[in-house]
Amino acid sequence: MKQTIKRRLLIGISTTLLVVGCASSAKKASISKAVSTESPEHAVVDYVDPFIGTGGHGHTFPGALVPFGMVQLSPDNPSKGWDWTSGYHYSDDTLVGFSHTHLSGTGVGDLLDILFMPFNGDYSERDKDEKGRIFTHYSHDNEAASPGYYQLYLPDEKVNVELTATRRGGMHKYDFEEKSERQLLIDLAYAQNYDKPVVSFMRVVDENTVVGYRLSTGWARNQPVYFKAVFNQPFNYQFYDDQKAVDGHNIQAEKTQLVLNFNVNTSLPVEAKVALSYVSIEGAEANFAAELANRTFDNIRGAAELAWANQLSKFEVKDSNVKNKTKFYTALYHSFVAPQTFNDVNGDYFGADGATHNDTTFERNSLFSLWDTFRAQQPLITLSNPERVDDIVKSLLAFYDETGLLPSWDLMSNETDVMIGYHAVPVLVDAYLKGLTTADPSHIYQAIKTSAMQDKFGIDLYRQYGYIPSELELEAVSKTLEYAYDDWAIAQMAKALGKQSDYTMFSERANSYRTLFDQSTGFMRGRDADGNWVTPFNPTYVEHRKTDYTEANAWQYTFFVPHDVDGLKAIFGGESQFVAKLDELFSTSSELQGDVSPDISGLIGQYAHGNEPVHHVAYLYAFTDSKHSGEDRIKEIRDTMYLAQPDGLAGNDDLGQMSAWYAFSAIGFYPMNPVGGEFVLGTPEFEEVSLSFGEQPFVVKRNTIEGNEYVKEVRLNGQLLETPIITYAQLVQGGELEFIMHDK
Repeated sequence: MKQTIKRRLLIGISTTLLVVGCASSAKKASISKAVSTESPEHAVVDYVDPFIGTGGHGHTFPGALVPFGMVQLSPDNPSKGWDWTSGYHYSDDTLVGFSHTHLSGTGVGDLLDILFMPFNGDYSERDKDEKGRIFTHYSHDNEAASPGYYQLYLPDEKVNVELTATRRGGMHKYDFEEKSERQLLIDLAYAQNYDKPVVSFMRVVDENTVVGYRLSTGWARNQPVYFKAVFNQPFNYQFYDDQKAVDGHNIQAEKTQLVLNFNVNTSLPVEAKVALSYVSIEGAEANFAAELANRTFDNIRGAAELAWANQLSKFEVKDSNVKNKTKFYTALYHSFVAPQTFNDVNGDYFGADGATHNDTTFERNSLFSLWDTFRAQQPLITLSNPERVDDIVKSLLAFYDETGLLPSWDLMSNETDVMIGYHAVPVLVDAYLKGLTTADPSHIYQAIKTSAMQDKFGIDLYRQYGYIPSELELEAVSKTLEYAYDDWAIAQMAKALGKQSDYTMFSERANSYRTLFDQSTGFMRGRDADGNWVTPFNPTYVEHRKTDYTEANAWQYTFFVPHDVDGLKAIFGGESQFVAKLDELFSTSSELQGDVSPDISGLIGQYAHGNEPVHHVAYLYAFTDSKHSGEDRIKEIRDTMYLAQPDGLAGNDDLGQMSAWYAFSAIGFYPMNPVGGEFVLGTPEFEEVSLSFGEQPFVVKRNTIEGNEYVKEVRLNGQLLETPIITYAQLVQGGELEFIMHDK
């Protein structure tokens, strides 16, 4: 496992933060143990390894950020394919620079805006790759990362790089060994994956300051980003237009670069403070003044670590297993990357209608991968950060107001239309039912009903037929099942608001899953408009965006009825048949037929943990007499699909959904149905976890002796639980949940 860089914090009773032990050598940042003055134990940040998920198909990045921050300052490798969507892959050793925006764990790539690259030699004479970019090589032996901090030594450039971040800004420190070679490239032409610059602009304001913007298109079709960069030393400079030198104090073109040359008569590291805005240069300047001005690198780094420590310490683990604690706290870390802050400090934000808006009553958020995150990542935020839920709700509603529809996959205020369902609905309904939003209930209801009554994406067919006919719409089975769940969520809010006719209508639509169940095969299958089963049928067959299933096959979608487990058991013919099918899912051959998408990964039988539709399935056993089989599956998934190493995630982290599954499942319960406040009990990973969500801690304990690995009974505050459910209200009230274990 990659060792994270550690530091010591001294936190006083005032708001002053003093950071020591941050000196760096030319080759590698110094390493010291991070210990809070509050406890002799390791600080929670010590258990975070940002390199987990940067290998394999995890698609995470190791760079510096704060929880839910606008800026993700991280290294970039030249893209070599799908596994480089975050800009970085642990298998690589080639660097093209450090950009300020990154996506964590997504299956599509974008961002990577405002690239900085320190280098030596003549820029015009440097070797460049096939896209005209200078590059250099590095070793992971000279690389380190921890929450809010990243460090890398570049031997060919003879410079040690350190990065840290605020919510809307980043800070760079470049310690050059060769004082005659102190150069930095700012590259707005840099683009990878689907991203492409449309126009970019830079202006040298004075000998220490650069401002500019980059307008690009790609997965996010309309993406502006503005910046202000201030350096601690004066510079000489040269502009380039697509590698061709251009004179002047400013430049505007499609592909702009700026090379800065710094004073060779000083040994001080070059430091750069960079603030971003998605609205304007003036917004970047305001963000700079609020978050970066008059602050040192060590102060910003210390504050970033403290922000993470405060976020992660809401979960206090008592257990001796360091690897499992590393997996757990890293999973939490990845769960709190998104959604991200999207407004400036003055309340300005770039709306989904392409206009600038201002609202100081809430913090506009963006980056919602809702097909993934509604399942566990959003419920985790609801528990750990209830104060953020109102901002999330109002951000989703603002998107609706600006476009006429709720977002399905919001990337920088762009609807990408990349996945299925209208899964802003369960997020909004859950927030309303839990009383976590001040938004007008009629506004929420109008938005969720409008999404359900639109005529795009087969929803008109779904209303007409009671399912989506396969010949009329791709991914018909998956869409029908996902729409049915969202409709169940709408029904719950309709009921709460006394809208009886809507409650009846959406409850009936929530039962649409029954129309697609073929009892003769035991699978959810496609039907044509005449009601005939689609043939040929092979439950192991997959073909990306060309079948009845979304990034999955019949095995992986048949169990997606999280809102009606009793109904699902009934259509199988009863509990024994249902359990037999669950067992077969995990025990059958893992062989897949067709043009297999890399999204379908992490296979146990035909269970594919590397993608989201199955994430609730192991918890279905809790509603049967075979709950111990579910415990076995949960433990198997935890142990084999999550490892404390770079390739330690079974699939894309998908903005924290994969990680949130582990976090919940390690604690001992999971939001199988993410709406309504019920969590299904599983089996705890740790001896004890204390959750600081409400006024009083909620403590989860595993009462066991060696060899007793199965749950015999569960007690809440000493009282035996008769059902496998713990509620949101019980969690936030505080108390003790005790799992009493025995030998199966």
